[in-house]
Order: sequence, then structure tokens, then C-alpha cells
Amino acid sequence: MAMSYSSVKHTSGALYAWFICLTGMLFYCYNYFLRVSPSVMESSLTQAFHITATQFGALAGFYYWSYTPMQLPAGMIYDRFGARLVLVVACLTAVLGLMLFINANTYSVAGAGRLLIGFGTAFSYIGVLKLASLWLPPNRFATIAGLTTATGMTCAALSEKYLSTVVDALGYKSALHSAVIAGIILSIIILLLIRGRPKNSIQNYETQSAFTFGQLIKSLGELAKHRQMWLIGMVGCLLYLPASVFLDLWGNPYLETVYHLTHKQAVNISDLTFAGWIISGPVIGMLSDKIRLRRLPLMISGGIAGVLLCTIFYVPGLNVTTLGICFFFTGFCCGAHPLCFALSKESSPSRICGTAIAATNMLIMAGGAFFQPIVGKLLDWHTTSPLGPNGLPIYTASDFTFALSIIPLGVVFGIVLAFFIRETHCRAMSE
Repeated sequence: MAMSYSSVKHTSGALYAWFICLTGMLFYCYNYFLRVSPSVMESSLTQAFHITATQFGALAGFYYWSYTPMQLPAGMIYDRFGARLVLVVACLTAVLGLMLFINANTYSVAGAGRLLIGFGTAFSYIGVLKLASLWLPPNRFATIAGLTTATGMTCAALSEKYLSTVVDALGYKSALHSAVIAGIILSIIILLLIRGRPKNSIQNYETQSAFTFGQLIKSLGELAKHRQMWLIGMVGCLLYLPASVFLDLWGNPYLETVYHLTHKQAVNISDLTFAGWIISGPVIGMLSDKIRLRRLPLMISGGIAGVLLCTIFYVPGLNVTTLGICFFFTGFCCGAHPLCFALSKESSPSRICGTAIAATNMLIMAGGAFFQPIVGKLLDWHTTSPLGPNGLPIYTASDFTFALSIIPLGVVFGIVLAFFIRETHCRAMSE
């Protein structure tokens, strides 16, 4: 039987809606490329700017100092100015920050570049959710959220492979020049292809008027008095430390120093963590929905991750295969952290659940801003090795083990705090 004209039109419209959302996801992939790039360029950056581990951690952490607080007003800005304009400006801002970083001759200018990158990319994930809320039906919203996270993790793994090859061959500046061109092309694609909303659409997620700044402050004040929201955000932050601190920055230097791996081997093992994370997100989410529990899967997966991290840090002589297995399952267990978003949504009044999710994301991402420099500071504080030929400290395996112990300790503390989170049984507060 031939397909009717209306069916063809409906199908093409649905495909176009997914195409628009996938275009927004490209910016989220670009964000991940820029986020993880310092971990692959650690040696090059420390030599280029003649900086210690403390300064390197701070340089990478500047990204989070602007990315994190912008999670709160980002949704309001999208409501006020529209998805296309905000995405284009945000992408160009990230490109401008990258250009500043590439051409920086001083540490402070490079830091300013990372701040701009974080500011621009802060709109990436929320931008995809904004497009999904406009173009896709409500029963596809969770799907696009999970797909976006998985795609970003995949891009992070591929980015590390690309950068590890090009940085060794051409240097970090040449490796990042192609990212500038890609960002400009991406901005043009967003400008040409993305539309604010379908014609004659009835908004599913925007039935109320756009949030004003005053309403945002009022909602935040209400959330600040809610002890459960603080607990959920802190647990999410601590259980995300293996990603925001170890995977995003210190993992590759640790593997190269402690296990004497080549740069390429270290990147390959780090990529296994991304692989575990990509698989576990939808698996643990579906399991949580099925058993109607949030806290228990979060605590069990966090406990296993803590054991695996202790194995990596404190069991000597692990071979490459064992390391790969530990890294993969660490990523798999840490992939449960999105359950914190479900907890925050279900633990807050429906009228401010969007703000609650944004506040939870801000607290989770604050771990990178706070703990990345702390690891560097602990490295510099613990080292007793003589300075290298370039006048910079040479960090030993014991230095890295000492400094990175903050990660399993943080995970354990997060599990303890999770005991005090009220189980929602997958039911919203208003029910």
C-alpha cells in the first residue's frame, strides 16, 4: 500500500526534528573535545608555560570556573533569545577562547582562553535539551538526553586518540588549529540549519512564560533551604570525581608516570573508561526505572567504583590487561551518576524541577573546578624529587598515588552521604 502524502510529510518532519537535535549534539561533542584536550597535552603545556602541577591543574580548571555557574542561567537565556542565536554565539565564544589559548604567550592569557571556552560550551548540553523540548515529543526527551551523553563520551575517546597522535607529531598548537576551523564551520552549520521551533507548534515544555532572573533567584533560594538537594548535588559531585578529575585531566599523566606506559597506551586505557561509561548510562538507568529505586544502584555502583580505584592506585604491578579491565568497569560503575538528576527532579516541587536539575548539574561540575587544582597542589606539596633539566619538578609514582588518593576518598565519602538521601521510588514530589 502506498504511503499517504500526510504520512510522508509526518515522517520527513520527524526526521528533520531529529536532524536539528543531532546538529545541536555536534556542539556538545565539540565541548568534550575542548574539555579533555589538556590531559593529552600536559607535558607540552607545562613546558610551554613553564608551570608546576598546581598551575597546570588550575589552567585546566579555569574551564569549569565559567562552565559551572553558567548552568543556572543558561536555560533562561535560551528562553529569552532562542536556540539558534544562543548556540551560534556560544560556539563562536568557545572558538574565540580556543584562539586566545593557542596564541597565548603567558599563563594568564591561556587561563583567560580556558575561561572563555568554558563560558561558551556551558550552553552545549542544555542546548540539545532545549532543541529536544521544542522539536521532539515528550516520550523522546530522555532518549535524546542519554544519547547526547553517550555521544559526548564517544567524542572524548576519539578526541584523545586524535590529539595524542597529532600533538606528538606537530605540537599542541597545530593540533588545536584544526579545532578552530571546525568550530567556525560548526557555527555556520548551526546558523543555517537550526530553527527555533516548528511552525504552528504547541510547546510541550514551555507552557509557562520564560523564567525571569528574579524568578530564578527565588527558586534558588527555595532550593538552598532543601537539605536533600544539597546532599544529592554533593553525592553527584563526589561520584563524578573519577571523570572530572582523573579522566578529564590526571589519568594520562598518572598512567605514564606510575605504569611507564607510552602516551598512546595511556590514551587507549583511558578510552576504556569512556567505553564503560557509554554502555552503563542507559543500562543502569533502565535498571533503576525497573526496580523503582534510585539510591541503591547509586550506592552499589559507587562502592564497586571505589574498590576498583583502590586497586588501580594501591595494588602494585598491575599489567596492561588488568588495568584495562579496571578502567572499563570503573567507567561502567561511574555511569550511574545521572541518577542524581532523576533524584533531584523527583525530590523537588514540579514548578522548579528544571532549576533543581540545573543546580544539581552545577554542583556536580564544581568538582572539576575545585579538585583539579587540589590534585596539582598535592603533587607539588608531596614531591621531594630534584628539579628536572627544564627547571620543573619531576613527579614520581608515589607523588601521583598520594595526590590522587583524594578521588577514592571522595567516592567513599559520597557513598556515606548517599545513606542520608531520601529514596524517591521513581515518584515525583507532586504525586
